[in-house]
Amino acid sequence: MADEIQISSKIYAAKGGAYLGSHTNSSTLDMTGTHMAEWTQSIGTTYEAIATPADITGDYYIEFKSLEAEGGNYVQIALDTAITQIFCKLKGAGLGMTTVPSGVSVYAKANTSAVVIQCRACQV
Repeated sequence: MADEIQISSKIYAAKGGAYLGSHTNSSTLDMTGTHMAEWTQSIGTTYEAIATPADITGDYYIEFKSLEAEGGNYVQIALDTAITQIFCKLKGAGLGMTTVPSGVSVYAKANTSAVVIQCRACQV
């Protein structure tokens, strides 16, 4: 089959008379793998691996969503256990998405108290 993955993003902002007009970017892509998953994970204040299911191997897309209230605690998402190679700061009620290369582990750490995040992933 073809075109099994659909990805989209949209951002709009307006404040003080300035605005960023609404625009949606979207892609429809082929999925060579077969595995996908959705889960929640409580991220504590010490680093921990994002618990991507073992069936999701090779390159994969992952989407993160903070279930913390807006203005609440944030989560740092990184490529190392020291949380120095940070590629995402997931603020309360925020979201992010990226492609994780084969063989790369992803780690997370909450700032001041535990935060529950929702994750969705699928093989490329």
